[in-house]
Amino acid sequence: MSRQYDRKTGTARPVPEPKDQWYVLHVLSNKERRAVENLNRLFKEDEQVGALVQSPPLVPTEKVEDVRNGKKYVVERKLFPGYVYLNFALRRADGSLDNDAWYKIQAVDGVISFASGRNKEPLPMPIKDVKELMAEIERRSGAARPKVSYTVGEEVVVLDGAFQGEHGLVEMVDPEHGRMRVGVSMFGRSNPLDLDYTQVRKLTEDDTPVL
Repeated sequence: MSRQYDRKTGTARPVPEPKDQWYVLHVLSNKERRAVENLNRLFKEDEQVGALVQSPPLVPTEKVEDVRNGKKYVVERKLFPGYVYLNFALRRADGSLDNDAWYKIQAVDGVISFASGRNKEPLPMPIKDVKELMAEIERRSGAARPKVSYTVGEEVVVLDGAFQGEHGLVEMVDPEHGRMRVGVSMFGRSNPLDLDYTQVRKLTEDDTPVL
């Protein structure tokens, strides 16, 4: 990893090992999966291009909880809509670009362009950025997160339990676990409730605010 590849600027940047070369592809929004399918078809049909693939194309996602008609659903949401991450040995050890592979990837249906580069030539992500990306994907790979976020002092409506339909004020939030404490006034005193994010909803214009 000691040779230069950014010769046009004269700036020495090491060529990452093939397994560490990651590129960002800008693709049609909401067509990320289709773009990945088309990329995989190219890699399967073209042995020379397919030999450069280090790992499958990546569309980072996270699981989020949503509530519809009072029922909880877990759905998958893209972390970076419109982008696909490609672990691909596009640059050789001497820093030169495999132009044939570059053109063929850009010609794939659904792919708009390489999202980063210099003088129109794609450059691999810095190793530091790759590590941060993988850490973020790992962080988001756990239990489903609430789709909606709440803040202390916000007014909400309780959706189930003994206080269903009552308004309350958020006193504490635990976004990591999707939990909160809501204070509901009843008979002149505040009753603290420990609730899941899915057990409340935000107020709408049709709701009467707490006086």
